[in-house]
Amino acid sequence: MSAANEYNRRNIETLEMFYGTGYLSMGGDEEVANIVARVAVEGKQVLDVGCGLGGAAIALASRHKAASVQGIDIDAGLLKRASALVKQAGLQDRISLTQFEPGPLPLADAAFDLVFLTAVSCHIKDLVPFFAEIKRVTRPGGCLVGGEWFKHCDNPAYRRWDDLLRERGLHFYFVSCEEFESALLESGFEQVSIANRNDEMTQLTQSYLERGASDLRLALLESMGDQGYTHFMEWTRIRADGLALGGSGYGHFTATKRIG
Repeated sequence: MSAANEYNRRNIETLEMFYGTGYLSMGGDEEVANIVARVAVEGKQVLDVGCGLGGAAIALASRHKAASVQGIDIDAGLLKRASALVKQAGLQDRISLTQFEPGPLPLADAAFDLVFLTAVSCHIKDLVPFFAEIKRVTRPGGCLVGGEWFKHCDNPAYRRWDDLLRERGLHFYFVSCEEFESALLESGFEQVSIANRNDEMTQLTQSYLERGASDLRLALLESMGDQGYTHFMEWTRIRADGLALGGSGYGHFTATKRIG
């Protein structure tokens, strides 16, 4: 994996206020449920790559009955918060958290039945070796499942979103659905499927935009200050525009490691 974007305590508190306890991105527990709807989770050994604040790992263990979840991330601050939430949920015996450095995954071959990966690969510049590492730690017959942001069209709405990210020093490498699928196949995965979720995510981003301007406005202003609130709402609006105007896209994907 490549270098992480940086999250300080205020970033984390604000994002949890917006997206829900344990989450840095949209959708929360419902989005996790939508992502794993096409795969079996119960009783599986699961790896959550880029686990962040641990919300998905907790949902996979508690709501979806994974036998165990190994969460890994490169950000120590996020893992500290994730550890507290795992303890609060009483799931220390089924969820383990590990910090690692960018590069090969510090995990044994064929250790997991299912790998969960959401809004992580858009931070990776070279997808093929990244997916090959995930394939290495997946058992034969096991699955990779997740959700990801894509570049659909290099139009003004997409360029405004991409420019904003770069101006704020954030590391993103968006690719098209076709490039994403090709990278998975080239890494050795099979039966790749990508489900278009643009409409659902467009509606969700609009709902967050409305909440940020109404019932969450005072709490966000208190947390972030006037300038921080303005920047955060600009971020949310430009991302919503990118989706609504066809520049950005979002999808759920699955891929399988061959048996034998």
